[in-house]
Amino acid sequence: MSGLGLGVLHGIFWLAAAALIWVYGVYPIFARVYGALRPLRLQPAGRPPELVTVGLAVHDGSGEIRERIANILDQSVPFRVEVIVASDGSRDETPAIVRQMAEADPRISLLQLPRRGQSAAQSAIFEAARGDLVVLTDLETRFASGCLAALVAPLGDSRVGCSTGVLRWLFDDATQTARHEGLYWRYEQAVRAWESRAGWLSAGTGALLAVRRSLYKPAPSHASLDQMLPLFCREARALVVVAEDAIGTDRGTTSQAEQFASRVRIATQGIEANLRMSLRIPMRQPGTALAVWSHKVLRWATPLLGAGLVLSGLVIYFSTADAGYLVPIAAAGLNALLALVGQIGRWLGHTIPLTGLPLTIVVVNLAFALAWLNVILRRPIERWEPANDTGSKGI
Repeated sequence: MSGLGLGVLHGIFWLAAAALIWVYGVYPIFARVYGALRPLRLQPAGRPPELVTVGLAVHDGSGEIRERIANILDQSVPFRVEVIVASDGSRDETPAIVRQMAEADPRISLLQLPRRGQSAAQSAIFEAARGDLVVLTDLETRFASGCLAALVAPLGDSRVGCSTGVLRWLFDDATQTARHEGLYWRYEQAVRAWESRAGWLSAGTGALLAVRRSLYKPAPSHASLDQMLPLFCREARALVVVAEDAIGTDRGTTSQAEQFASRVRIATQGIEANLRMSLRIPMRQPGTALAVWSHKVLRWATPLLGAGLVLSGLVIYFSTADAGYLVPIAAAGLNALLALVGQIGRWLGHTIPLTGLPLTIVVVNLAFALAWLNVILRRPIERWEPANDTGSKGI
């Protein structure tokens, strides 16, 4: 191979290696240290809002809708609450149940909509809301005591446009799949907390999201509104913060197939959202731009970076016999082998030690790769299913 060709391959190898080390090693530490040295300090106003709208987009949620609304209205808060349920083409008894509840409680209202998807239902909530602050949540999420008040509190600072809570999975120790999914989610929540303290955060958890209604804009096609809202806030130079005392719980799922489908959908919509907005974040917000690319776009590009690293390393090795370039190939091969053994064990109904995390890594990156394919081929992912769906949590 010519010297020019080898030079290009060396460039691909080291750029891919540097990007992966930055995304998973250096950037989280950098965000944590920056936030510790220059922490964002909120300056909440003394008076709470008069009215907060809590919006719930639902499709066929008759089994849980009563309990979910009761959980919202049972919150102890220093403001009035209205609950808007947007029924997205529900074919079950959801609209009838909500109507019955609304007759008994004027704080509840129903939007009966044709089947158009979660983002369209959430947009309808914003358009119907009377509160200056809108909280988006999910059917299966439950607010812990004090969650709603804590979620709204940061918006007492006029600089804050959006706040997000801390979602905890129930049953995340039930199986290896759930346990490692829970570990990945805790890592995600930790990085968000560090970004929040640094003033860089540009993402939120759709099940625990409070937004100023004045900052709402409809989501573009192929993007998720609950992923776009924090980015709209950052575009307007409003802060996005984590309200660490706003705790919610969700039952999660132990099904690998459901987790995979959910992650593909989240990543597809997230890539769309962040690529669209990355060039619209003002250059005066370098920290936010850094967060968008480091925590989101490049992390979702892990399978592309990994493929570039392995393939370029393999060609360099055969051209130069430098065994050092086999290290990432050996690591990737070992991870793939352990994942395969773990998957075979799962098919046979056995849990094999040391295979759970490698299998999770493979599943996550396969989902990311499929998400990029969806983006490139412009495959729309707009509708959502309620059962065991974690998409709006914004993983």
